[in-house]
Amino acid sequence: MYSIENYERPSVAADCVVFGIDSIEPDSPRNLRQRKLKILLVKRGEEPFMNRYSLAGGFLRKGETIEETAVRELREEAGVSDPKIINIGVYSRADRDPRGWIISCAFLALTKTVALSTAEDSDALDAHWLDFEYDDSDGEKITLSDGNNEIVIRYNDGIPSENPIAFDHAEIIYDAFMRLRDEVTNHNIIFDLMPPLFTISDLQQPYEIIIGKKTSPQNFRKKMASKIRETEYFDERKAHRTSKLYEKLKKEV
Repeated sequence: MYSIENYERPSVAADCVVFGIDSIEPDSPRNLRQRKLKILLVKRGEEPFMNRYSLAGGFLRKGETIEETAVRELREEAGVSDPKIINIGVYSRADRDPRGWIISCAFLALTKTVALSTAEDSDALDAHWLDFEYDDSDGEKITLSDGNNEIVIRYNDGIPSENPIAFDHAEIIYDAFMRLRDEVTNHNIIFDLMPPLFTISDLQQPYEIIIGKKTSPQNFRKKMASKIRETEYFDERKAHRTSKLYEKLKKEV
């Protein structure tokens, strides 16, 4: 007969790799605004890994599902509400957390805003949106930047060769980005990073950043033709009323 008392029980945590898109407005309305892929990290306010960056996350509470834990932690640590979350895997290596036997269920999370609000009772010292860049031109690496400092993480077959951030979160970040790339390439998840109305350029820039390939505006329009609908609105930030605004179709044609 099974008895729960016969087995040791680990703590269970939810960790979230949150991506968002930031807009950088041009000096002139004649120029396109630039879009950047951002990742949400928190600087730890306690040991272990005090003052290092980590993913937003926390421990499962009694009565919660692990998905509810992820959503709660995102709200408490960074003020991210109603994100789209996708389970990307379970991380259970014995030495992944120096505090003891702790299993992490990791989620890819997407948000349409890069606004932040850290709850007063959160154990996160502060939360930051960092620029995210993946490059595989000379071995695989991910560069995270806050505008002043850079964190470069190099990988061998998806495993980080160094550990500049907390726990095994560098490995989780890599896995989450690869899942994001697959979802953007093969599905419609790119729209979960978009506001309700967007220009073609607003959509194309993040798409190319994530999949790592350039395409012509004409080909991109053809690719998206069955997924978006032209509206009657224009981008008012442009000097000339040439930038139509689009929205995602509720159902593909």
